[in-house]
Amino acid sequence: MQDRTLTLIQDDGKEILCDILFTYHSEEFNKDYVVFQVRGEASASAAIYHPEDNGKGSLERIESDEEWEMLEELLNDYASSMEDSCSSGCSGCSGCSFDEECGGCGECQH
Repeated sequence: MQDRTLTLIQDDGKEILCDILFTYHSEEFNKDYVVFQVRGEASASAAIYHPEDNGKGSLERIESDEEWEMLEELLNDYASSMEDSCSSGCSGCSGCSFDEECGGCGECQH
């Protein structure tokens, strides 16, 4: 299984570990995005992703309202699909009550 985490490095050098929820390429904006959640926090965020040859890459802030609206819609669809699969159970767990606070059962690899 590939690594589904990213590390944000703040200006002061502090590292913040995040879980990647999903990635998305927009034909409309011709950009790649990564949607992620800081470990231990309930809210999600996103950034423009610029891949590099070393397999790492860099992130850029999203500035346009249109891009945020698109990503918010995708995140809502993602949350709905997670809720459906977690509340009914899946091969990885016996079901949970997915909500914004818990972020899912944690046992699944959705």
